[in-house]
Amino acid sequence: MEWRSHIARYGQRWWPGEPWVRWTLLLLLTLSGVLRSWDMFDIPFTHDELSALVRVYPTLSETIQRGVIELDTHPPGVQVFEWAWTKLFGMSAFAVKMPFLIMSMVALFLLFRFALAWTSAPTAIVTIALLSCIQFTVMYAQIARPYAFGLFTTALLADQLTRFLAFHRRVNLVMVGVAAVLSAYSHHFTLLLAGIMVLTGLLIVRPDQRRTYLVMCFSTVVAYVPNLPIFLKQLSLGGLSGWLRPPGPTWLFEFGAWLLHFSPLFALVVLALAVVALRSRYKGTRAAGPARSFLLIWGLAPIVIGLAYSVWRAPVIQYSMALFSFPYLVIAFLAGLGSLGRLHALCATALIALVGTGTLIRDRHHYELFYTSKYDLAVERGGELMFSEFGPARTLLLMDMPDPQVRFAVEHGPQWSNALKYVNIREMDASAVDSVIRSSSAAVVLLGISNGNRSANVAQVQAYFPFLIERHDVVEGQVFVFARKQAERTVSDRNMLAHASPEGHVGGAWDIHVDLPVLGETGKREWDLNGREYGVACEVTLDHGSVEDGALFEVVAEVLAPTGTTDAAVVLELHTGDSLVTYTTGEISGLPSDKVVQLVAAGTLDHVPHPRSTVRIKAYIHDRLKGALRVRNMKVYQREANPVRYWPITKVERMPRTR
Repeated sequence: MEWRSHIARYGQRWWPGEPWVRWTLLLLLTLSGVLRSWDMFDIPFTHDELSALVRVYPTLSETIQRGVIELDTHPPGVQVFEWAWTKLFGMSAFAVKMPFLIMSMVALFLLFRFALAWTSAPTAIVTIALLSCIQFTVMYAQIARPYAFGLFTTALLADQLTRFLAFHRRVNLVMVGVAAVLSAYSHHFTLLLAGIMVLTGLLIVRPDQRRTYLVMCFSTVVAYVPNLPIFLKQLSLGGLSGWLRPPGPTWLFEFGAWLLHFSPLFALVVLALAVVALRSRYKGTRAAGPARSFLLIWGLAPIVIGLAYSVWRAPVIQYSMALFSFPYLVIAFLAGLGSLGRLHALCATALIALVGTGTLIRDRHHYELFYTSKYDLAVERGGELMFSEFGPARTLLLMDMPDPQVRFAVEHGPQWSNALKYVNIREMDASAVDSVIRSSSAAVVLLGISNGNRSANVAQVQAYFPFLIERHDVVEGQVFVFARKQAERTVSDRNMLAHASPEGHVGGAWDIHVDLPVLGETGKREWDLNGREYGVACEVTLDHGSVEDGALFEVVAEVLAPTGTTDAAVVLELHTGDSLVTYTTGEISGLPSDKVVQLVAAGTLDHVPHPRSTVRIKAYIHDRLKGALRVRNMKVYQREANPVRYWPITKVERMPRTR
């Protein structure tokens, strides 16, 4: 059958396919809807969503100027949509997320029509089964950002281009242009994919349709012209090197493992189907006509371009950016499943759906982990401590989180939350944080942190409020509750690796100058570093296998600095092999003189790629000006990692602490 006849074989029905295929799709869409909207009134906003919502301003022009041009790296389309939508329906999580959930469902239907036209019914339903239940598509459908929006617009473009090629109707060509414009205003990677799709259409339309097609292309370009200044400004920024690492040699393998839920069973099922499909392709069961080539191009080109740009210019590629092209890669690899009979196709579909759903819930713990917000948790637990348990005078709330997101959680939280008083220490240095803690007479401190926090803040709070009574690990953040006095129940989350004072030392290899003067009486003795640059140092060596990913190393030195001593610090160095990979200090500058103060330095190995060799921790006092400085003790700790800090893209090695 000639390929144009093949893609037109079901006619112009809006829901094509034989009855068994349509019923199967209906069941899959039902499953997809349940997975995406499960307990949807309790789906919290992510940091990404909150960043967009706090950039929704009263007027459209202000939203574009301040919310997109000045602050965003995405095209303005979704931000403008959210501005209009929230004007009509408000900013509740249900109202904001609903259109994106619907778009993700419609996208699956459009992808089914596309796959059915170019390949076969078995390929189409197995593809939709996979796209219905993997975390990749489920999670990004639940996030009110360009992901579901872009998946919908590119799927619409693919579907309408197919129907134009099959039936030559002008309305389909108009919709191709509309979908291309929407894609261009959605995300830079949907712009890239839409451009590749439209170019593909230009190459395969009939010669007598080419002029009309070019008119559509020109109209699309004209519609995008208003965004060119924004695009060029964003392009000049280069990339996301401020917080995103370039992809390493294992990026594709890590992406594949994540797609398959880090599940050997799910991987076995998908790979088995891929092998069956590839064997059938070699026997002649393939996609129709040009789809044999363009499916792979649509699926691979955006990813390859993103990887190349990230390696050779600046990092931009993230898993989310592969969402738009991923379905076409799946269709390309499963095109050979057209050789399956009805029973085998249904069995394959059921197997994918069952194993995918099971591993989404059991292995990825999607609903347990994704449905907790660090901002909501910090605000709600802070309110309970302040208003129900200890009272405002005995509770100190510290937030090492972006303040607009915290304020959003406060303003849209429980009724009492507007009375919540907290101190945001996000932009504070160590001396300012120390001042806040010292000036408080509170009995307990709640510390909420998110990615990008100052690593030393946890240990700095614990230096004055030594008893940890609660620790909550959530995605991209944590909430700690510390008490000033011994509580009935405490939490132990760090291990002391080494400790030294004039009375003695344990752990590690200590280098304490033998002639270092010791002042004071027993129990209050201090080393006197006056006239010395160094004098107290420690080195701890750990096998990399004993260092948990994300573990926090902390050095705490209790010192007394007479007036005028302003250039001393406790130093933490982390070495892997022969390389110094982390150097950080806890400075005395700005801390009170003639008082005992805590110098804290902390760091992780998060930025060090695997594999790691032996980890060496070096900690020492550096009195740069050799001024008067007395040291009572120094301690080195390893704090337990947050196992789900990077959960959206990492394996769940163990479940997080929730108390």
